[in-house]
Amino acid sequence: MRKWMILLCVFPLVFVSASIAGDHLAITIAPSQISIGETLHVYFTVPVSGEVSLTAVNSAGVVCATLMKGYIDAGSYDLVWDGAGNGRQLPQGEYIMYLSAGGLKVDMDFTILSNDSGIPIASIHALSEEGLYFSAEAAPDNDEPNAAGITPAYRSEYSLPLKHEACYWCTPMDISNENAVWAMLVAPVIIVEGEQKSQVVLRAEPSDDSQGVGVVTCASQSVHVLETREDGWSLVECYSSSFHDSKVKAWNKFVMGYIKTNKLKERRPAQDYGIVIDKLTQTLYLFSEGRLISTLLVSTGLYNDNQPYNETRSGEFFIVSRVGEFRSDRMFCSWALRFNSGDLLHEVPHVKNGDGSKNYQNTEPKLGTRASHGCIRTQRLKNAQGINMLWLWNNISLYTKMVIWEDYAGRQIPLPDSNITLYYNPNGGSNYHAASMCGAVRNEYLPFSGSFTYGELNDSQYKKLTRCMYCTPPLRPTDIEAINAIHLTESPGEVPQHLRQGK
Repeated sequence: MRKWMILLCVFPLVFVSASIAGDHLAITIAPSQISIGETLHVYFTVPVSGEVSLTAVNSAGVVCATLMKGYIDAGSYDLVWDGAGNGRQLPQGEYIMYLSAGGLKVDMDFTILSNDSGIPIASIHALSEEGLYFSAEAAPDNDEPNAAGITPAYRSEYSLPLKHEACYWCTPMDISNENAVWAMLVAPVIIVEGEQKSQVVLRAEPSDDSQGVGVVTCASQSVHVLETREDGWSLVECYSSSFHDSKVKAWNKFVMGYIKTNKLKERRPAQDYGIVIDKLTQTLYLFSEGRLISTLLVSTGLYNDNQPYNETRSGEFFIVSRVGEFRSDRMFCSWALRFNSGDLLHEVPHVKNGDGSKNYQNTEPKLGTRASHGCIRTQRLKNAQGINMLWLWNNISLYTKMVIWEDYAGRQIPLPDSNITLYYNPNGGSNYHAASMCGAVRNEYLPFSGSFTYGELNDSQYKKLTRCMYCTPPLRPTDIEAINAIHLTESPGEVPQHLRQGK
């Protein structure tokens, strides 16, 4: 059996045939021009069995797609490629296909043209036991990405073989795959050395005089290292952590740029807990010992035309310090944990009543939706597992990893199993609940005497029940469908182009 090191379902291609080897390394592309959405044939010959790489490089010299990287037998091959790199279609432009083997390299130019009729989704393929690609079920005839396979690096212009399966940038944003998420949450990361509120500018070229393309927060924010160069610079990518006073006004933009290699440092996160914040569901997912143990409702940033920097910056972070309570205008935010300079994870804010008591009525109902200035507001009442923001404050250690998933277009919330049991108080209760013992309800009503299934949620007797904001039962099907409809074509976390540079 041949051994392959190729990203499945990321760089879709099909080996059609293999014949007897020729006597020299050779490559031919037909046709040399394709429109977006079409396929081309890459005919190549490898005279000696061994390690081979086949990559597509753009006019700037950046690798945009790795079609193949691994061991193959000597022979001649016909490879069919649909023009996709890193799970998405390459844009129109001039490219070079490089074939490398045995210390030798050959290349051939090709062009991708525009296609006014639209860009179809790249076909999904699988790997047979013999190591050859074969086409699986045909992809739908539309331009939506495969929602289950969208990664944090979905906007990347760089194609890079995975260094390890636990890479944050390459792990699909799929909370149901607990093993993959946990492996990512405890894997080492590359951070920028420095004080936890300071930032470093990423440069368009490997020079201090080059234009800034984004900023990275020191000590807490990780970067994805793409190249380590001999001139002392590294090419990295990340979501820019631009704040209102940052040198580069790239609000939560996915950027690729250069940074001095000596500023980078590998750090291992705490191993007891890990946190995922998903902008799509506005939910905090708490992991421990390889599994998802609890969820909490949150509110991430809500930007506007005047304050585009309110968008919570996505990425991979460490909890780096304990801030405690701080004041934001008239609001007080308790149990704050710093993860990205001015962005903190904290309890949902409150204002002070005249008698000194806490009032949450303007912020608590917004949990589960975007509402903050960039921080992550977290529920204060205990959920069914007894967990809330105070619990996180008491149990989460410094250098726990917290990742924030972007709600890219194409991501979807799956509909829950219709047989899931929900609970309510049939004697005047107004909410439906995920647990029979909900911490938001007085003990005299617990445990709930009424129950029904998720599939019955739209029945007349349950239609007026509203979702409990603390034991986090699933959203109604109509609410999920509304969120999914938006995300078919929109990425709400991506600040519009006209606002990205502060215009």
